[in-house]
Amino acid sequence: MSGRTVRASTLRRSLARSLAWTLALALAWAPAGAAPPAPLRLLAADLPPYAVAPGGDSPGALVELAQEMARRVGAPVTLAFYPWQRALALTGVQPRTLVVPLTRTPEREAQYRWLVRLRRQDFVFVGRRGGGVDLRDPAALARRPVAVLRGSPHKRLLESLHFGAVAECASVRECMRMVGKGVVDATYGGEDIHRHAARLDGFREADFDFGPVFRSGDIWLAGSRDIGEDEGRAWRAALDAMRADGTQARLLRKYGLTPN
Repeated sequence: MSGRTVRASTLRRSLARSLAWTLALALAWAPAGAAPPAPLRLLAADLPPYAVAPGGDSPGALVELAQEMARRVGAPVTLAFYPWQRALALTGVQPRTLVVPLTRTPEREAQYRWLVRLRRQDFVFVGRRGGGVDLRDPAALARRPVAVLRGSPHKRLLESLHFGAVAECASVRECMRMVGKGVVDATYGGEDIHRHAARLDGFREADFDFGPVFRSGDIWLAGSRDIGEDEGRAWRAALDAMRADGTQARLLRKYGLTPN
């Protein structure tokens, strides 16, 4: 078989796969003859590398994944950034609203439509290097002042574990500044996000110690409850297609992440 024949055969197979994914999305989206869905709002907070507020070169790994899924399912979507607690509150009351990145927890289960699982997130304690805090000893940390992101489930978790002094921050960067300046002895949250924040505001990652994984949770693209499950199937089919054609891995690599 000639090289030209092999290339033509490969092209035909690629086109066939593309048409199959397009048909799957169309069937998953809605019954035949149904009206197209109303536009969606995508809300995020400044949580690099997952979501990066305007001013940077790119909007963040999980925001880009959501935008590409939206393009593939033909869903018009506009992006807006808010403080995290505000983004969560708006998603709970405004129709046809998406939010990313959201960790799925039992307390949140009934509040949102859980559309697509995006990745696993590891949660760790972070302290100042040389600060004299043993990040491997939760019982000792429970007697120390610790900071967490406002609107996250972390305060409730730590208080249930008898942490006595849990402060809340408006952003992960603020939490890391509090650690760097000695205002608190540690902060707790997603490892990817805290490692990124450790390289901002004049700090270096080497200025901080990162403890072992304390908890893990799945990060989802979630939405308001009025978003239908048929739409959820279309979004999940889009992510499956992005895994198959390498788009997911490429977008994550752009931000130093790998699929998990």
